[in-house]
Amino acid sequence: MYGIKSTDRVMRSVQRDSKAIGLGLPRVESEIRHLEGVKRKVRSVKQRLERLYTARTHLIESPEESASLVDQLKAIQHEKA
Repeated sequence: MYGIKSTDRVMRSVQRDSKAIGLGLPRVESEIRHLEGVKRKVRSVKQRLERLYTARTHLIESPEESASLVDQLKAIQHEKA
């Protein structure tokens, strides 16, 4: 589709997930509150909320693993560059 490989889409998703987890729990919570207050939720807002909900769950259930996961994803990104 328009020259975008599926691996590029996966890497974009991984980058976005790692950025969401890397924000930290207080920032994730405040963004969730802000976006839940939006009256008309377009697709991009719904997807961002879904990503933030997942990040919040991961940060609450296993904060130590979250930090190491972000470090691993950053290392992978630097290898690609």
